Amino acid sequence: MRFFAVFALIALAEMMTFFWVESRIGLGWALGLALTTAIIGSVLVKRAGLSVLRAIRSKAEQGKLPGRELTHGAAILVSGAFLISPGFITDTLGFLLLLPVIRDLIHRFIVKRFGDRITVVSSFGGTTRIDRTDEIIDVEGWDSD
Repeated sequence: MRFFAVFALIALAEMMTFFWVESRIGLGWALGLALTTAIIGSVLVKRAGLSVLRAIRSKAEQGKLPGRELTHGAAILVSGAFLISPGFITDTLGFLLLLPVIRDLIHRFIVKRFGDRITVVSSFGGTTRIDRTDEIIDVEGWDSD
């Protein structure tokens, strides 16, 4: 129920914002601006997503946990969803999520809030806790007794 209420409030705010912009610049310009932000946003999301995929691959090849990169990837995914949905508020949020500094803030918040609760289980039988530096703690040969 709460999700529906938030969704309805966002839709209402988007409509009010669109009508406000339309009253200032005209319907054609408002529609053109909304379409332009969607196109520019999709290009930027693609570039940022490919960059994060390369960074994830690089970290994985080094044997390190790509925690920061995965957080950035999730933020870029949400950014893409915001940018393809019509509206100026969601477009603004989508463009903000494309900024690496904003994604870093989100990553730091997630690590601070949930870092102590995350356990990585290796396919080789080991487990480890994620520390705040995103480095993998080597647990090979570690005994739990």
